[in-house]
Amino acid sequence: MKFREIKQHHIPAIISIAALFIMDSLAFYCAYLVTESTGSEFVGIKYPFRVFIFIIFLIFFAKRYNPSPTISRAHESKTIIQLIYLVGIGYIVYRIFSKSISIDKAQYDLVFLHSFIFFDICFRLLIRSVQRYFLTKGYGGRGTIIVGSGEDAFNLADEMNRNLSLGFVLQGYFNDSESVHMSRYCKYLGMPGEIKAYLNHHKIHEMIIVSDNHDHEKLLQLIGTFNLFDICIKIIPDMYEAITGQVRIDTIRGLPLLNINPDIITEYQLFLKRGGDLFLATMVLILIFPINLLISLLIRISTPGNILYKQIRLGLNGKKFTLIKFRTMYENSEKTTGPIWAGKNDPRITPLGKILRKYHLDEIPQLLNVLSGDMSIIGPRPERPKIIEDLMQDIPYYSRRFKVKPGITGWAQIMGAYDSSVADVHNKLKHDFYYIENMSILLDLKIIFMTLWVVLRGGGH
Repeated sequence: MKFREIKQHHIPAIISIAALFIMDSLAFYCAYLVTESTGSEFVGIKYPFRVFIFIIFLIFFAKRYNPSPTISRAHESKTIIQLIYLVGIGYIVYRIFSKSISIDKAQYDLVFLHSFIFFDICFRLLIRSVQRYFLTKGYGGRGTIIVGSGEDAFNLADEMNRNLSLGFVLQGYFNDSESVHMSRYCKYLGMPGEIKAYLNHHKIHEMIIVSDNHDHEKLLQLIGTFNLFDICIKIIPDMYEAITGQVRIDTIRGLPLLNINPDIITEYQLFLKRGGDLFLATMVLILIFPINLLISLLIRISTPGNILYKQIRLGLNGKKFTLIKFRTMYENSEKTTGPIWAGKNDPRITPLGKILRKYHLDEIPQLLNVLSGDMSIIGPRPERPKIIEDLMQDIPYYSRRFKVKPGITGWAQIMGAYDSSVADVHNKLKHDFYYIENMSILLDLKIIFMTLWVVLRGGGH
């Protein structure tokens, strides 16, 4: 569970998250009392708050504060046992080898470890059981609509109606026309073009897109239209080839659904990513300060105009920001043409600008954008509002790029994808979506090292 997704939850989900945290806290307290009653000297007695914070962090890191009623209780218990036990045993072994405790004293740490696991599993099973009980009684479900009809839609609607513990409260379906068979399971709400109006007047948490004719263009238009709404969008697996990128699968009682709003990256990873951005940006700016001075001097004496080039771009959630680059084109080069893509042999690019672009040196000032928080080191490249406005007419699902911060470099850049036409954008989006759906610290490190290789061999244009 991610903090920024709380707005997609409703009050019962927030209560479930709070209840899980309270039960974890209670399990720690009970384990603490059991261990203390043995007259132990384990580390938790001396530093209880530190141990508690560390355990809560481990559970959060394992994504166990998930309010979804479809969470497998057996899988959740297994995850907690494996995580807490392995980390706990590893820590105890470390303390023994570092001689901070003796082997006979380690038994008290083991008492606490096993006590916490026992209490926590019991308390969590209780919370999950209570949660499902209320769902079967009609409380706490998530408002859901289905887009489409057909056999898959029938089966999905029937499963939701028969198993309220899944947490879906089916409001109805949208389709080009009313389906007699589908109307047996839920209410016909109108045509797909009426979805936006319906969402504006009803609280909907889930939109499940089902299609039997594999109309990929229609599917992508729906995703592009509602991608930034505070709803979870899912599609059936038959649509997998329509989504350009990797997605994660949710299995609901044997019903596989592809989540278009997956849990991309945790708060812990976001913290590391932001910390890494600040560290790298600061260090690089300091180390290459002489190079920046030299580039600035060369731009000043080679062609008339400003040293830096500023341009409005769209970033996270479509927010406008001012991107900074070293100027590589002649001054006012777009005065007559307006915003257009630069070609490989673009006459607007200065001789010095070609060198700067070839080795990506013109991107260096964007480190200031990273420091300000408008950009990240790694992410999809930001684009200008006018160009995006035109692209959205041809590629409605382009808005998915706004789900993450834009970056100086990214997966598309190291794959050699550049924007010089709409066809190029389609190709580049495949790489951008791959990154968005698979964001991780390890992937970012891989991109950084590959970017260094691209820069050294002059892979720009």
